[in-house]
Parts: sequence; structure tokens; C-alpha cells
Amino acid sequence: MKYSLLTICILVLSACGGGSNKKTPDSNGLPDDTTSFTLQNIRFDAKDFYEGEQITVTEGTSFEVQWVSPTSAPYRIGLYLSTNGEIHSDINNIVELKCGSASFSLCPNATGEVQCEIDDNKLSCSVGSDFVGSEGFQDKDLLNLRFIIRGCDALNSCDVKTFNLSVQSNLGD
Repeated sequence: MKYSLLTICILVLSACGGGSNKKTPDSNGLPDDTTSFTLQNIRFDAKDFYEGEQITVTEGTSFEVQWVSPTSAPYRIGLYLSTNGEIHSDINNIVELKCGSASFSLCPNATGEVQCEIDDNKLSCSVGSDFVGSEGFQDKDLLNLRFIIRGCDALNSCDVKTFNLSVQSNLGD
């Protein structure tokens, strides 16, 4: 009977992982830096841009923003409009999208895109015909605008890319 009980205990423990901790002594339980979430191929109107570069758009006309997630697993994308050097926050958030899963119809895979437009001191964005958000601003000269893209995976590993945004007035007005 003792041996049967011992055998059952060993089988149960081995099925549950045996209770051993497989972390290495140096591990802190966080993902390795090599697996961190990094947005790739940020594009404005089908042209690649790198963090810190200046994007020029024309007031009253739309422009397309594209990105690629490092994985097709679910992730979140936040778009922000910053004036006077602010960082991303709830105050300057334009839109927050859930992406990377077939159930998220606005950006169902690792590649996502939105259409945005600056008009009347407001940046508005949409995905297809679905309006997804807007943010107003008071910077009349449009010199200090920053467009921020923040992507995060399910483990809350995030990547933030910031671009200087230059808005030219539409000469057709």
C-alpha cells in the first residue's frame, strides 16, 4: 500500500511539473531582452521613417501610418499627439487599438495601419471607414508637434517611437 501511494504521489507531482522551479539563478522572471516587443517598419504614406525623424503632412489631407509588430500574437497600439515635448499619456491619446488576433477586426494581424488627418487643430484617425479617435491641440504655428506610436505585447513589454510632425498649410484654401 505504501508503494502504491508513493507511486501515485510521484505521478501526480510529475504531472504538475514536480514542484521544481526551472528558473536559472540569474532569472528574475522577466522575459529576455532578446524577446522584447519592438515595433518595426514604421511607415508614413508608404515611406519608411526612423524614430526622431520629421514627418511632413499637409493640413486637410489624410496620411497613412503603418507598423509591423514583431509577432502575430495579440498586442496593443496607442497613437498620441504631443505638443511642447510631452510624453505619451491619457491626456494626449488619439486612439488605443487591440491588434494581432483574428477577433480584432481593425488590425487582425502583425501589420496594422490607420489613416489620419490634421485639420482645424485636430488630429483624427480611422481604420477603413471606422473612426477610431481624435485629439485637439492649440499649437497654432504647428512647430512643436510629435506623433508617438506605442506598442505593447500581452506581457506589457512596450516599444515607443516618436516622430517630429511638421504640418504644412494647404495652399488650396
